[in-house]
Amino acid sequence: MNNFTTKVPFSGRMALLAIILSVFAFVGQANANEFSPKEKAAIAKHHQIIEEQLAENDHALESTLQSEFDAQVEDSEQEFMQLACTAHGMDFDDTTGVCFE
Repeated sequence: MNNFTTKVPFSGRMALLAIILSVFAFVGQANANEFSPKEKAAIAKHHQIIEEQLAENDHALESTLQSEFDAQVEDSEQEFMQLACTAHGMDFDDTTGVCFE
């Protein structure tokens, strides 16, 4: 018997998008009349809050991805230098990042 496990990471951005779409669906069905100026101002404020939150989430995600990428590049560089030094009969110094005899 095969047991398969699927990991689906939680995405705050997708949850927020789903909530927004649900709200628009309910609002569109519930009331087809024009919004009052007070309601329009409230909607505009909510849109502003959502845009700010999305921008913050995007920035946090980009920062996380960049730091993970930088760490992977550094590890790859260290591994490459160790292999290159060994191929030329030298030792590799992790501290300075150079080959020596």
